[in-house]
Amino acid sequence: MGMDRREFIKSCSLVAMMGLLFGCRKVSLDALAAGEPGLAQFEEEVKLAISHAKRQFDLVKVARPGLLEIPGASSVNRFGMAIDLDLCDGCGKCILACNVENNVPLVPAEDAARGRFMHWIDMHGSAPFMCAHCGKAPCERVCPTGAANHTPDGLSAMMYKRCTGSRFCGANCPVQARKFNFNDARKLGLAHQFNKNIPLRDKGVMEKCSLCLHRLQDDRLKFKTSLTVGATAEEWRGRGVKTACSESCPKNAIIFGNWLDDESPLVQRTKNRVLYAPRELANLDPSVVFMRGRR
Repeated sequence: MGMDRREFIKSCSLVAMMGLLFGCRKVSLDALAAGEPGLAQFEEEVKLAISHAKRQFDLVKVARPGLLEIPGASSVNRFGMAIDLDLCDGCGKCILACNVENNVPLVPAEDAARGRFMHWIDMHGSAPFMCAHCGKAPCERVCPTGAANHTPDGLSAMMYKRCTGSRFCGANCPVQARKFNFNDARKLGLAHQFNKNIPLRDKGVMEKCSLCLHRLQDDRLKFKTSLTVGATAEEWRGRGVKTACSESCPKNAIIFGNWLDDESPLVQRTKNRVLYAPRELANLDPSVVFMRGRR
């Protein structure tokens, strides 16, 4: 028996609704079925990661970062950070803020139990550590595709579309600051896109701290578009930009800025302070350093 007019309209409406629900989504149906994790789950994983804190680095004194010694390096910008060990209490808020800002996924329970996380910030002892954005980055030299590269402004960056997952960069990092994405986080229901401006990464690529490169790019674009036509343009210095980790630190122990700008809070806060880096990185010209005590 054929359907009547009401049933026909109802079925057409259902098909249209299905198209709206699924046809326009970019995530897989498996991911939708699994559901996305909420903020509370990310908070719990950060707590677990802190309980799995790695050994404390052997820190040695280093000089203040200066001009980069790479082709095409900027003469006015070199972005980096300093972590004040006299203030940091290892609360982990920086890790959570980084995860949310950069859509860093959760890991399966068996990985978490072994202390293997995708976090771009690890806890070493009671201090956070992320990629040091070394001026002489050994990871970049061995990348076969150029996915690992250095920006003129001092950031060790990743071009995910070029990454083939060779893992050479991770093997050549003295402190294992890079993480290999072993899982399809979306399919497993372990990913949540808190920040719609940052894409979720695919399985099979290396991930690492970007020093919130997207925030710097947005600020640079805003600066350029605000200039008056015909006016003498001053140099963009990234003033006022903060990384998610520095912005979230309740102790103001993570300072982001421009090592080549005397007005930068990074330069101001590190004056007369003793700077340190892990012994493994001391000769690689790191842009992210630690500080404690005074000269």
